[in-house]
Amino acid sequence: MAIEISAQGKGVSVITLAGHEASNFLYTQDLLDLAQVLTKCASDGNLRALVITGRNNTFCGGRIGAKGLTRASDVAEDLNAILKVNAALNALSVPVIVAVEGQAFGFGFGMTAQVDYAVAADNAVFSLPEMSHGLPPLIVFTYLFRFVPYKRAFELAVTSRQISAKEASDAGILTEIVPAGSTLKRALEVANQMAAFDPKAMGLLRKFGREAAEVHSKSGSEYAVALMSVMLAERNAKH
Repeated sequence: MAIEISAQGKGVSVITLAGHEASNFLYTQDLLDLAQVLTKCASDGNLRALVITGRNNTFCGGRIGAKGLTRASDVAEDLNAILKVNAALNALSVPVIVAVEGQAFGFGFGMTAQVDYAVAADNAVFSLPEMSHGLPPLIVFTYLFRFVPYKRAFELAVTSRQISAKEASDAGILTEIVPAGSTLKRALEVANQMAAFDPKAMGLLRKFGREAAEVHSKSGSEYAVALMSVMLAERNAKH
């Protein structure tokens, strides 16, 4: 299983994205597994904070979707795996902290942007490479503008360029930058600090804060999937 979870004690757990190849890619089934793990975390009454990291000093090189789908409904089903992860992440009552080493591309970039606290290594690299593959990152756009100005986000999408941790921090995507190799240690420190707060107070803070900032939009995400599924199905049918 490409998604691993381990309890660290004191109400803190760590999810490790143990994906495929050196870039730590995640496939559709991996995202469904991640959504299931996050849903189980939501029902864990002892959980107080959650850390998400990647294996082998790479957070996540992105999502690899199903190939050659020619029906919009099939493409939508494939893309909906992302929505299931985002919905499960948003439904949690505990803070979520990411520890980013190496690459955070595509899906990894999006997760880094939408969690509550993001710790990244000083040599981490971020990118939205979707447009280089002819795929507009519409799902990410449903929440990215909460953190990044439109013109900057648009430029990152159309160029697919890689940005440094410093630029990602300046853009509003990261909370803090630490030396390479120390992100998990720092994320666990943050998680333990948050786990010490009253859980109801923390849960209310997270829920109200995310709603006030409009971090998650169910209708916007569904609209993005509808637009993308029609475009991709038509393109695949032509090829």
